[in-house]
Amino acid sequence: MRIFILGFMGAGKSYLGKELANMLGFRFVDLDELIEAQLGLSVAEIFETGGELAFREAEAACLRSLGHERQVVVATGGGTPCFFENMQWMNDNGVTVFFRATPGLLAQRLIPEKVRRPLLAGLCDEEVEAFITKKLAERTLFYGLSHLEFEVPQEGNQGIEVLAKYLSRFLG
Repeated sequence: MRIFILGFMGAGKSYLGKELANMLGFRFVDLDELIEAQLGLSVAEIFETGGELAFREAEAACLRSLGHERQVVVATGGGTPCFFENMQWMNDNGVTVFFRATPGLLAQRLIPEKVRRPLLAGLCDEEVEAFITKKLAERTLFYGLSHLEFEVPQEGNQGIEVLAKYLSRFLG
């Protein structure tokens, strides 16, 4: 089984995805880290040198390179489902789980690290929540196609045990 974790940046896809993978005994893959390893550049450098299109092309290729993997939890980038029919591919090749979080929680988590986030780097703190709200509205169409939704807790990993137990029923 492949499990694809979707959601906006700052939703905890990597942190909670690792927890979920550990509980299920699966391997964990952070898609952004895989892209960086395969291209030898940071996400910010890819955006800087090739633009968003170059990053999205690399992202789609790396995502599909996981098609042979079994027993893996993949934390995708926030925009992954929105390009190159990635959402359809993930739904056809695994279980998709949308990690839902409020714009306020996301802004609280992202403001301190916005210099590491190419889409947020040029925004002042006051603009971050409005940007998140706008992007979430654009991406809801894609996130809403997920097989499951998980409400992200304010902190910690509350509820992830329930999700792991639920998903373990399908491991056959």
